[in-house]
Amino acid sequence: MRKYLDYLIIGAKENIAYPSSIWAALFSKIIYLYMQFCLWNALFMSETKAPLAMSRDGTIRYIIVATIISCFIECDAIAWINEQIHSGNIAVQIIRPVNFSAMVFSKHVGKSAVKFLTCCIPLCAAAVLFFKMPLICRSQMIFGVASILLAYAIQFLYSLTIGLMAFWLIVTWPLNMLLGAFYKLLSGSWIPCAMFPDFLKRINALLPFRAMYEIPVTIITNQMELNLILEKLGVQLIWLAVLMILSFASWKTGTKKLIVQGG
Repeated sequence: MRKYLDYLIIGAKENIAYPSSIWAALFSKIIYLYMQFCLWNALFMSETKAPLAMSRDGTIRYIIVATIISCFIECDAIAWINEQIHSGNIAVQIIRPVNFSAMVFSKHVGKSAVKFLTCCIPLCAAAVLFFKMPLICRSQMIFGVASILLAYAIQFLYSLTIGLMAFWLIVTWPLNMLLGAFYKLLSGSWIPCAMFPDFLKRINALLPFRAMYEIPVTIITNQMELNLILEKLGVQLIWLAVLMILSFASWKTGTKKLIVQGG
């Protein structure tokens, strides 16, 4: 257990090695949040007669919470694993007396802890200060936190599985760019899934993306019945199990056909 704690500390140190990148990340999130606010505010103030699935306040609240969650939930494991396999350093990682997935997860948690302190908390303070509206449903806070933790694990396992595809593809950045576009759209990170057309909602219901943003953000911002909350948490648990199996299978089969490209 101590070795994984060391990896967690390493991940945290890697993230604070360049303080300017921390400020840049925070500034970019503030700009993104402001642009989203202006965009949705202009949309609701326009004279369009098309009915929208969410109210103005509900949409603004959704975007704020989704942006804050994205600060620490996003995972860069795909690029790191791809670099390790492409360079041949994966051979060193395999022979180490540690579980590869647990090691990557430990480093990810360390980086996320720094992002939570340096990005999420300042954004929360700014949101409370500038947006005069209740952002979360306090009566569902426990379920919301549980859903965020599940989304965090799902996001990591998704990134791990895609990253391990480099065992077959060697270079995964084209696949990552393609899936990244689908992920950003279908997860509800950019646009609330409630505003999707019916056919896209039906497709999205069969994919894991909404379990990363739409479900936790909806639980933490909207008042809903307990059975609906449990149903949404159940969807997350199902995708968590599926991605655990896929990532484990990808690692086991991938290491058997490993071709070292360098090192």
